[in-house]
Amino acid sequence: MKIWLGSTLMVLSILVSTASFASDSGELAAIKRDLARLMARIEVLEQDNQSLRGAQAQVSPAQASSVKKASGGWPMLAWRGDVRYRYESFEIDQKDDRERNRLRARVALKATVSETVDVVVGLASGSDDPVSTNQTLGSAGTTKGLGLDQAYFSWQVNESINLKAGKIKNVWFKPVKSELLWDGDYNPEGVALSYANQSFFGHAAVNWLESDTKRDQAFAAGIQAGWRASLGDYDLTAGAGYHDVGVAGHEAFLGGDDFFGNQSLCQEAGCVYGQDYEQVQFFAMLDGRWLEQPLTVYLEGVENLALDAQNRGWSAGFKIGKASKPRTWELGYQYEDLEADAVFGLTTGSDFGGGGTNIKGHILKGGWAVTKAWKLSLTYFNNETDPDGAQRGYQRLQLDSQIKF
Repeated sequence: MKIWLGSTLMVLSILVSTASFASDSGELAAIKRDLARLMARIEVLEQDNQSLRGAQAQVSPAQASSVKKASGGWPMLAWRGDVRYRYESFEIDQKDDRERNRLRARVALKATVSETVDVVVGLASGSDDPVSTNQTLGSAGTTKGLGLDQAYFSWQVNESINLKAGKIKNVWFKPVKSELLWDGDYNPEGVALSYANQSFFGHAAVNWLESDTKRDQAFAAGIQAGWRASLGDYDLTAGAGYHDVGVAGHEAFLGGDDFFGNQSLCQEAGCVYGQDYEQVQFFAMLDGRWLEQPLTVYLEGVENLALDAQNRGWSAGFKIGKASKPRTWELGYQYEDLEADAVFGLTTGSDFGGGGTNIKGHILKGGWAVTKAWKLSLTYFNNETDPDGAQRGYQRLQLDSQIKF
């Protein structure tokens, strides 16, 4: 800036010298006085500019962040959601073949009310089914229902500890979104405490199945811990959990006598759960690359310690590729065997064998990303329900088109 000012003043001096040939001595003196005042003013402005630069350099990133937040104010809002169209067909032994079209719509608002507290409220299509947000199309185009899918607060206590309470997103770790214990649409209601650092993670939760003592209060409580480690070119995640579901003597939660494959005790007054579910879970997942694609191989098992028979379940599979960026793909396979009382049947996957327990068989999946937000998927189930009894074949094909926003 000083170079520019010096050059300008030099030009002005030359002009003044030239003007002396056409002006008298009085005019020249006036011009010199004006130039002196101008130079003094420029010097003051230069000093002010240097002072402002010094003050700006002393502002810390934290102070700058605080100023930015204060100017924006709380809360800060963020939307997310997805819409999925599904065609599916069924071939089930002793039943007529079936086809249907379904829609799923979900939207959630996240409000950041402070540096450590968020509030999430989400709506989803579907009915009262806790493990499905799908809505079957039909009834001459009638209006479809929306329900409260999530409603909770999240408090980030420190860098490692988080507390959630309300109708929360499921916190339990599931290898490759396995549904051996919990369906992907299941959002429990209660309180969950989570811990995570670079190598370890853990969760503890109490979830209400029925919170009202007038309606035979029941709840599930659990803990889970896991460990992450690098093994050369591979990353290992392994852990275990214990989940106590206290439902012995309780009626079916969704009405009627549907216990989702679990054994029940029936008397004249009706049917009730015959036992609790003391579920010990273990899992291991190995991530790496194969054929220049991400590859995951996993194993998960569970045993209900409250019983000695029909009390075990397991699943194993792999996933290669990742349909995330445009024109990327993924393939996956899983085998699952879930005995009648291995887990609490209401919360397990709702698509495998029609939902519930006492099922075994194969799941084949594929996906293709049209864009970053739009994904096409295929899922094929070849299962057997009641494998130790009637042994009914169950085949199901799903074609999905899902767009996230």
